[in-house]
Amino acid sequence: MIELTPLARPYAKAVFASALDAAIIDETKEELKTMALASLTPEVQSMIEDPTMSKDEILKSLKALFDGSISKISQSLLNVLAENNRLNLLEAIFEIYQEIVAKHKEQKAVEVFVATEPSEDTTESIKTKLVSAYGEGTNIEFKIDPDIMGGLSLKVGDETLDLSIKGKVKKLINQLNF
Repeated sequence: MIELTPLARPYAKAVFASALDAAIIDETKEELKTMALASLTPEVQSMIEDPTMSKDEILKSLKALFDGSISKISQSLLNVLAENNRLNLLEAIFEIYQEIVAKHKEQKAVEVFVATEPSEDTTESIKTKLVSAYGEGTNIEFKIDPDIMGGLSLKVGDETLDLSIKGKVKKLINQLNF
C-alpha cells in the first residue's frame, strides 16, 4: 500500500496556513477530524472509490454530507482534493494537521497505550503526571491495545517508554537468549 503522508503534507500545510490567517485553527482541526472519520466509513470509502461517479458527483455528495458544518477552508480543501482525485487523503491530512498545530502551539503529543479502559481516577493520575513532566499544553490521548496485556506504554514524539507486561516479557526473553 502506498504511503499517504508525503502526498497529504502539502494539503495539510495549505489548510493550516489558511486556518491561521482566518484565526480558526482549532475549529478547522475539528472539521478535519469529522471529515476524516466520515472518510473511514465504508459508505464514503466506496463512494470515493466508485469509478462510475464523476468528481463532481462525489464532491456534491460530500458537500451534502457536511452541509453547514464545515467552513469555506474545509470546503475548498474538498474541492481541491476532488479535483486531484485525492479524497482518500482526508485521514492523513487530519493527522498531519494535528502535528502542525501541536508544533505551532509548542505542545507535546503523548499517546498512552493501555490494555483495557482505565478508571477515571487512573486516567486523571496519569494525565496529571504527564502534564507535570511535559507541560501544560500537552495533548494526551489514550488508546486501547489489548496486545500489551497490562501496564502501559507511552509514546512521545519518536520516543517510546514501554512499561507493559508484553514489553517486560520481551526484555526477559532477550536477556535469557543472550
